[in-house]
Amino acid sequence: MKAVLIDPYAQSITDVDVGDWRDISKYLQCSIFCSGGYTEDGDAIYVNDEGLYDEQMFVDMPDLIPYPYPLAGRVLIMGIDRASGESTDATLSADDVLDIDHMFRDRGYMARKYG
Repeated sequence: MKAVLIDPYAQSITDVDVGDWRDISKYLQCSIFCSGGYTEDGDAIYVNDEGLYDEQMFVDMPDLIPYPYPLAGRVLIMGIDRASGESTDATLSADDVLDIDHMFRDRGYMARKYG
């Protein structure tokens, strides 16, 4: 399935292919991941479930990700069939996401801004 990886460490946004949950874990570089919500287009957002403890970089995209704080670590965007819960191709591409205002923040910034 087509997905979009947002990597604050590489400061990149790229299209990737996801076969199953192992690929999600591989792209997020973690052993436990969870849903970080949904984009306004309805795509699912996946993040490292232990990101607030482990990660040093954050993704700040308030126009894409309707969450009040930046997300910790890498972010993977995938489509989802809401009726079945099955993953599908993301509706957005990396080029679409690159056009949306975004910032990569480090842990120092987060401590100063949010305490």
